[in-house]
Amino acid sequence: MISYWYWLLLFVPILALSRILGSVWSKGKLGEHTVNVGISRLLDQNAYRLIKNVTLPIGDGTTQIDHLIVSPFGIFVIETKNMKGWIFGQSNQAQWTQVVYRFKNKFQNPILQNSLHVDTVRALLGLRPDHVYNVVVFVGACTFKTEMPPEVVHGVLGLSDFIRTKQVRLFPEDEIHRCIACIQASRLNPSFRTERAHVRNVKKRIFARADKFRHGCPRCGGAMAEQVNSRTGERFLGCKRFPQCRGTRSLP
Repeated sequence: MISYWYWLLLFVPILALSRILGSVWSKGKLGEHTVNVGISRLLDQNAYRLIKNVTLPIGDGTTQIDHLIVSPFGIFVIETKNMKGWIFGQSNQAQWTQVVYRFKNKFQNPILQNSLHVDTVRALLGLRPDHVYNVVVFVGACTFKTEMPPEVVHGVLGLSDFIRTKQVRLFPEDEIHRCIACIQASRLNPSFRTERAHVRNVKKRIFARADKFRHGCPRCGGAMAEQVNSRTGERFLGCKRFPQCRGTRSLP
């Protein structure tokens, strides 16, 4: 009997730990940690100041930034994806695809996802658009199966190489200190309570986005207008962003 309870007490914590380590949250945190360590080792910390896990208020919600790097060459707003398998995606697609064997998973275009973070940082610091960079880094055993734009990289080496391509000095030292001080003063206190509140805000945005896509363009979520097929005379809804986006919907 003692042996039975001993093994039961040993098994339950191991099972709970394995579920935590296999969760999306845990994978995300592991990916962020990998990038944090890589940045600290591969980039000069005197030139590239890393600020981790920044939650900023926006309107009636919040936005959470994985990594911010403030440097003389601009500010890098970095979104991390810890994924495996094949990754398919294009800059203007609302959703990208992950393929692991026969399993397919749709996820939000990380460039578009990170654009909210970029816009928030620009507005907060009062900077020009070309002074803040939108960067997405994938870590883990994944392979890009479509051509990615330069700002989407794989691994910390790819990230550091991209950051080093920016060599035009944009900020003097006093401007760097101003930006860092403004970010630190504006961010919410990193805590479990802040994390929980942000998760609730994200869920609200997901529901709102889902409702938008039910009525908007199936590719980008934008507004649609009634169009006519010149060859068949058939009427349909086409994205107003055409030709940049070619999303369509059938009319009832």
